[in-house]
Amino acid sequence: MSTDAPANRLIHETSPYLLQHAHNPVDWFPWGAEALAKSKREDKPILLSIGYAACHWCHVMERESFENERTARLMNQHFVCIKVDREERPDLDDIYMAATVAMSGGGGWPMTVFLTPNQEPFFAGTYFPPEDKYGRPGFPSLLKRVAEAWESERESLFEQARELTEHIREQSSTGRPMPINLDWTKQAVAQLSQSFDPRHGGFGSAPKFPPSPALRLMTLFHAQTADERSLEMLRGTLDGMRRGGMYDHIVGGFCRYSTDERWLVPHFEKMLYDNAQLSRVYLEAYQLTGDVDYARVARETLDYIVRDMQDAEGGYYSATDADSEGEEGKFFVWTPQEVRSACQSLQLPQGALEAFCAHYDISDDGNWEGHSIPHTPRPFSAVAKDCSVGGEELLQAFERIRKAMHQARTARPQPLLDDKILVSWNGLMLGSMAEGYRVLGDRRYLESAERAAAFLLAHLRRPDGGLFRTARRADGKLKAHLDAYLEDYAFLADGLIDLVEAGGSTHLLDAARQLTTRMLQDFAEEEGALFNTARQHEALLVRSREGHDGAIPNANAVAARVLARLGKHLGDNAMEERAVSALSAYAGLMQRQPRSFATSLHAASFLAAAPLELCFSGSLEASEALRQQVAKLYLPARVIAHARPEEPPTPLTEGKQSARPALFICRNFACQAPVTNPDQVAAALSAALQESATQGQSRVAGKRLPGQADTVGTRAYAKSHASGSFSPWQLKSGSELQVSRVGFGGYRIDQGHPAHRVALLHALSAGVNLIDTSTNYTSGNSEELIGSVLSELHAQGNVERDAVVVVSKVGYVQGPNLEKARARVAQGKPYAEMVEYSDDCWHCLHPEWIEDQLTESLARLGLETLDVYLLHNPEYFLSHAAEAGRSQTEQQLEANREAFYERVSRAFEQLEREVRRGRIQAYGVSSNTLIQAAEQPEATNLSRFLECAEAAAKQVLKRTEHHFRVVQLPFNLLEAGAALTLNHQGPSGPESVLSAAQRAGLLVLANRPLNAITEHGLLRLAAPSDQILKETTEPLQAAQSRVAGLEQEYRRNFAPDLRAPQGSPLKPESFFNWAERLGALHREKLDESRISSLLQWHDLEQRVIARETGRYLSALDNAFSGPRGEAWREWRGRYIRALDEYISALRQQAAQASAKSLAPVAQALADSGALGDSGALRDSGAPERPVSQLAVAALLATPGVSSVLVGMRQEEYVDDALESARSPLTFDTQSLLKLTSSVR
Repeated sequence: MSTDAPANRLIHETSPYLLQHAHNPVDWFPWGAEALAKSKREDKPILLSIGYAACHWCHVMERESFENERTARLMNQHFVCIKVDREERPDLDDIYMAATVAMSGGGGWPMTVFLTPNQEPFFAGTYFPPEDKYGRPGFPSLLKRVAEAWESERESLFEQARELTEHIREQSSTGRPMPINLDWTKQAVAQLSQSFDPRHGGFGSAPKFPPSPALRLMTLFHAQTADERSLEMLRGTLDGMRRGGMYDHIVGGFCRYSTDERWLVPHFEKMLYDNAQLSRVYLEAYQLTGDVDYARVARETLDYIVRDMQDAEGGYYSATDADSEGEEGKFFVWTPQEVRSACQSLQLPQGALEAFCAHYDISDDGNWEGHSIPHTPRPFSAVAKDCSVGGEELLQAFERIRKAMHQARTARPQPLLDDKILVSWNGLMLGSMAEGYRVLGDRRYLESAERAAAFLLAHLRRPDGGLFRTARRADGKLKAHLDAYLEDYAFLADGLIDLVEAGGSTHLLDAARQLTTRMLQDFAEEEGALFNTARQHEALLVRSREGHDGAIPNANAVAARVLARLGKHLGDNAMEERAVSALSAYAGLMQRQPRSFATSLHAASFLAAAPLELCFSGSLEASEALRQQVAKLYLPARVIAHARPEEPPTPLTEGKQSARPALFICRNFACQAPVTNPDQVAAALSAALQESATQGQSRVAGKRLPGQADTVGTRAYAKSHASGSFSPWQLKSGSELQVSRVGFGGYRIDQGHPAHRVALLHALSAGVNLIDTSTNYTSGNSEELIGSVLSELHAQGNVERDAVVVVSKVGYVQGPNLEKARARVAQGKPYAEMVEYSDDCWHCLHPEWIEDQLTESLARLGLETLDVYLLHNPEYFLSHAAEAGRSQTEQQLEANREAFYERVSRAFEQLEREVRRGRIQAYGVSSNTLIQAAEQPEATNLSRFLECAEAAAKQVLKRTEHHFRVVQLPFNLLEAGAALTLNHQGPSGPESVLSAAQRAGLLVLANRPLNAITEHGLLRLAAPSDQILKETTEPLQAAQSRVAGLEQEYRRNFAPDLRAPQGSPLKPESFFNWAERLGALHREKLDESRISSLLQWHDLEQRVIARETGRYLSALDNAFSGPRGEAWREWRGRYIRALDEYISALRQQAAQASAKSLAPVAQALADSGALGDSGALRDSGAPERPVSQLAVAALLATPGVSSVLVGMRQEEYVDDALESARSPLTFDTQSLLKLTSSVR
């Protein structure tokens, strides 16, 4: 960083980082048209070096390489050298960091990337030493190799560049929008828990970075759930950081990160964005816990920023360097003698200085390179106990010592101050400063935030109303330049809203609105995530956007938060809808890795809540006592306004002027009586929060599809699929819908399986317009996938909402719903009439549960109206009574049935109300016991259900015409009770439930057509494919032995080098043990194997083996490098091939087991004369058909069946089901069903 050498082009830049390199012998260019044109003109690759002013290793590489004349000549001869400040150009940093991570498995700064003249990266890394060492090539060696490759292997480099560029573009894709499940917050906390360090706090091993977005999410989660683990992790991390050397105990503020796991030795640079975020985290933790140490840390950090990091006009500086006098950390470390020298003029109590050094671990030996980094391994109480000075007097002495040390430290050579002013980081800081005033009451913080806001709006606004990215003062003049990014608009608008809520002028709310309008104009499309760069920004390799957090909160998530908050302040629902659209674009990624999306989940929680609207009337001084009471509480779901006579009203302040200071507590613009007594604030807020907790949603979804299935839409759909088969369904008078004869069964489908989405898309395009799902199918993920697909097809114009009949069901209480129900029990507010059937399965038909679950279903499905809502297996009430021994006498049985149908009647009343509200079109029941004999204790009866529906309609609608229009029941070749059991009384005598339903004009849906429950378990009525049965595979035992040998090789050669993730019970030596685990399931003889069917095997293979193996392989791919990496990849290839052989052999055994189980059914069919020689169905000369098609076709040929619900998780299942419907059977199905059902 010598300034004696001649200057290069960077001398004209404003960035302190670029100016540090302005006297290098390297012919540096700033990023721009001149450098890019030179690269193309001279046919030279670009050497792109990215860093920042406070980066220690950037300084090291500069001293070692960029100031070296010989190295500089190599760079100038072979490359066009471009230097970029990552803080000024986050767009370039994001793009090329993605390339660096992809190529090297890690990232960081300095970043060194080699590009083609078209800006495509072909090689990337971080720091390179001047000579070959640390397992890295020396930088001169690398330069020579790249230059040689450019001349002799250019086509190979170009191919690598194309692949890497495609990878970067794929990373910027957002996936399909879907609802955000707030249960993912719990999953995020669980993921964080796996890597939590219980001893020192923080996550993972060294180096440790301050995880600010995650800490804010844990604060929120504990406040919502009282979860102790999240509080333990929050406090453990906050305490570890504040006690460690990463915190500046002399003047306040945090360093960038800790190089060790104890938070002792930091990289000493201090970044504005870290201190902005951490001061907010400590403020919120103080509100949550009342721990005054957290308030102290926040106060000291804010004081440091105001004193040392704020420009005279109000802007906040970016950073201070880690180095001074050419040494890292020299400015920050101490010896006891230096402490004594600093305090020599002080009159201190005897022993206070020694106690101070003991408390802060300042010793002659030092704790780092012979010096001491102040930290507090011993609590103050323990130090005070060993000192004769009283505790309060000692605290005062410590404070005087710290001030003296601060004064002495200012006399030392200072680390470089990066005095550029970045809009985004300033937005973060002014927001935290405003919140510091609101929580701590120190007026200096409000004034600091107001000065910052005024400076930014005056000097960083472009003439056209947009923003500049950065400004810096040089030669007494302030120069603002570079167009701003999404983070600049979002963070500044968010900070301005914080300032308004803390008491700032209302005109700042209008400034935030203007910025937000411009943000949407420049960075957003009509829907979806926002881009990081504006429309008019220069064309780069990719126009990137992302959803995950990094060192700063994710810009798209903060933009969504701004839209949500402004929407509440301004009463603008469209803003809130746009916020949902921005977040839901990343829902798929969020679901897979929720810990990386903490800011998005935090914003989603606000959107899902029924936030409090708090309005103070009167001046800041007059309302201070009221504001202090509110400030004590952690209230994440709230907006705050201030009604002042001198300012124009806003929607939140309209009509809220009062003669004396008052607090108005409102929600959705409906308010309680104003509170004027500060002592009553806590109770009023507590009551409001309790009410608010009952009104929030568990999912955040975008715009819902309006409309519903109707006559015109379904007829048009049927006409466009003339080769399909449809049933007429009289939904109501004058409304006859066309419903496909096979329906898409949504059991066990979810977003995590791309094949499920493909299958549903195929079904809807091929002639299936009936979709069946349930609230409990894959914990709601089934509904989410269906909603996502319907939204996608509607947006494309391929399938209209009025063409598709969507059915869902309610009743089961499992998974997240069970946790929700248990939480209500713990709160003393259980759902009424809950049947606690087993530990993991409850059941409920109560109207409150139905209303709650329908709200959830509509959100997941993204629909305004659900066509059909069924009570799902309501007989659980009867089953529970029978298991409890309450159905042993006729009187008990009759009493149970009366109580059951009373519950059903109340449920139907609720469903009639939902029809009236327009949330459903029709309702019904899905009951497994409708097919049982009437005398069975768990049997349900269609006639009784219809009576309940008439009574419900009379009660709710004051008429007997009801909306009970659908019944769903199990029906297959082996379970044929729907057609054969005469359990109802018809006009002419006993009849089956199918006959009764047909007489009532109901839509009858048959489920489980291919899954028969027998006394031996589940039997799949589909023959395994010949491809699996006849596949040539390695003998099972030999395949197992080969896998076992390779797994032993892994445990011997690789596992000893690995460490288990902290908090994980799984050890690396057990990552690959399929030979042992699967060996326990299979035997050489088929009869002795525990793998009973191909269906069971597919489930095990897809849900367990593939997922676990893929997770372990991915985790370890980055664990080894160099020769060890080569050895790992070689073993990996051999292992995958061997495991594939083993799995194929097991799959074949499973197929053989299925074929054996199916043999009696095939024999019965053969005995009936229905099968041909090949074992497929012969039907009056029609082509032979497989058993699976017969199983469905037989049901479709049975009178009374409207549609058969088939599990269609793969495209071929869709085609198979549709073929069944296209070729109906012509012989007597009653005889066939009697024959096949006897096989059970």
